[in-house]
Amino acid sequence: MEILTVLIGIILCSSVSKAELGVIGDISDESFEMLISGGHKPKSNRLSRHVVSIRTQNYVRTRGDNHFCSGVLVSSRAVLTAAHCITDRYKASMNPRGLRVVFGNVRRLAAYEESDTRTVDRLVVHPEYQRYKKNDVAMLRLSDRLHSSNHDVLPLLLRKTANVSYGDVCVTVGWGQIYQHGPYADELLYMDVILRPPSFCEKHFPTFLENLFLCVEPDVEGGTCAGDMGGPLICKGALYGLIPGHLGCAGGKAMQFLSFPYYKDWIISTMKSLSDCGFIEASKSVFLTTFILVLVNL
Repeated sequence: MEILTVLIGIILCSSVSKAELGVIGDISDESFEMLISGGHKPKSNRLSRHVVSIRTQNYVRTRGDNHFCSGVLVSSRAVLTAAHCITDRYKASMNPRGLRVVFGNVRRLAAYEESDTRTVDRLVVHPEYQRYKKNDVAMLRLSDRLHSSNHDVLPLLLRKTANVSYGDVCVTVGWGQIYQHGPYADELLYMDVILRPPSFCEKHFPTFLENLFLCVEPDVEGGTCAGDMGGPLICKGALYGLIPGHLGCAGGKAMQFLSFPYYKDWIISTMKSLSDCGFIEASKSVFLTTFILVLVNL
């Protein structure tokens, strides 16, 4: 009976298009504050469709005060975020059941429908993650796939590549602290940044690693704070970077983001391994081996 179940699963999974495969995420928090310091409210919230609020399961006093990090939808079931959001100082991961992802809402404190939220059933942290140093990347798998009928939600297509050069203007978004130790933003804030060569950041960040990080300069005075971490850097409509963890608020004359082009292979392979078909794919060899043994023993 078990062999028949796996066989049916293989047949069903083979009929699912690649665009329908989902994937993963993770999180944690101690204080509640605001996002993009010095950010602005855009005329259009088109990019909000790609960004999610990562929260603990229950709020403390007000709905939305349990927001602690941001994330990026990269499939109908996968969220990309920063690894430090979902791990402690010893790199131990949170229990995914303690997380809640809210999407499709521009306002952090607004009421939302149950259809606009998902729990998390699995987390994957980059195997070489070092807190506040490098590889601050993780993925969350939502408990249920997002419905394509919701036009306020749209995963960022990973196959789309940003053809950018130094001097181009990109944008980052989030609900983080407006200033260090200040309140978190209620409405999603945007900040324009300018891509700069690595040498521009090396004088500001002694530990800047050219391959792992992207260097940007804020278009106006501003930076990223607690609550922004895990949010995206979007260039020409494509995911190009991720806000990494850092102590305090990061900004001033230079900022660094995790490089999506550098981590793209890990992100895509992790998504595939966490898709609905991940178990089926891993079970194919076991099923085929068992099937052959059964035939041999007939």
